[in-house]
Amino acid sequence: MFLGSSFISWNSKKQARVSKSFTESEYRAMSSACSEITWLQGLLDELGVPQLTPTSLYADNTSAIQIATNLVFHERTKYIEVDCHSICEALVRQEITLPYISTEHQTADIFTKALSRHRHKFMIAN
Repeated sequence: MFLGSSFISWNSKKQARVSKSFTESEYRAMSSACSEITWLQGLLDELGVPQLTPTSLYADNTSAIQIATNLVFHERTKYIEVDCHSICEALVRQEITLPYISTEHQTADIFTKALSRHRHKFMIAN
């Protein structure tokens, strides 16, 4: 998580549940990040720093973005628990936006993946 250009929070852990697809795994991670964003927005509001614009939650999985932005029930998403769909509610309340970012530019990869020296230098430079 960034507040402006300042890095304020980071979390990486194994998911507690087994996912049936990569999309479901990404969607669960987005839901978890959305919960933290909502909590941080509440904290900042209590501290007298209300947020006037939605927070961008960058995602590199277009299928997970489509699940979150399309409020229609899909047969393929019936196994995703209801609590994960809180991300849809945050979108409707305009607390977050879900802009797509290519995997090539995903900053979180620095913390979560083993990168080659060249890739690591590229990520740090951007």
